[in-house]
Amino acid sequence: MKNFFKSCHDAIDCAIENKSFGLYYSETTRPNLLIHMHDCCEIFLSLSEGDNFLIDDKIYDIKPNNLFVLNQFEAHKVNANSKEKFVRFSLHIHPEFIYRNSTPEVDLYKCFYPENKLDCISLTDAEVEKLKNLFLSLEQDQGYIDDIYKKIRTIEILLETIRLYDTHQVTTSNSPSNKALSLAIDYINSNFDKQLSLEEIAKNCFVSTNQLCHLFKKYLATTVSKYITSKRITEAKKCLRDGKSVTETAFACGFNDYANFIRVFKANVGISPGKYKL
Repeated sequence: MKNFFKSCHDAIDCAIENKSFGLYYSETTRPNLLIHMHDCCEIFLSLSEGDNFLIDDKIYDIKPNNLFVLNQFEAHKVNANSKEKFVRFSLHIHPEFIYRNSTPEVDLYKCFYPENKLDCISLTDAEVEKLKNLFLSLEQDQGYIDDIYKKIRTIEILLETIRLYDTHQVTTSNSPSNKALSLAIDYINSNFDKQLSLEEIAKNCFVSTNQLCHLFKKYLATTVSKYITSKRITEAKKCLRDGKSVTETAFACGFNDYANFIRVFKANVGISPGKYKL
């Protein structure tokens, strides 16, 4: 089975369709600049320098040898220099694969827990080399033992990731260097369940609407509207997984129009909220 891809979408599709895993490797000069989320956990290894990594409401500088972990409920976005190659591995693992291969003694989902999750650590060259070799082991077809071989290698990657997070000091996220942007992010995250307007957010950040839009574009390479939508969809996924109805979820996450919620959710997640809930 092919598990090594040059397309992030193909890696995610493989992990979701087979409830397994898919590895993405890229040296592109500009990654996808859209805020996105998917129903996979992700282990992201940066081999070169980028600008920043937005994970929900946290922003991290991207340095060579940075290792990031994300769970399936986190909206995220990578920003990188458009003129230089940004080299990285991104392993997408379906939660069911993680649960299925955990034991009472070894919880492979440990470093993805939302309540105590730590996003980023900085590795040594030797640690990067070991992890890189494990990633590359998923590239070649191993013949009739391919399925078992790659499953074992992926479990090794999970175990190595847990070990690294247990033994390293966590890299702290950055508050946006611009105070108004920091205030805007905090305000949106605290009020995503309400109706938000550019004017209201800008007023609470003491800037004009034009300045507010400029700050999101300059520091996060996205729009205010896309950031609000990503926050609402992230919270909607959590609500649906917690057993709330589609209608309850729509209104709890700031969508006052049921049909609009269905449309926006499907556009961002790929399936309707009703199917996602099943």
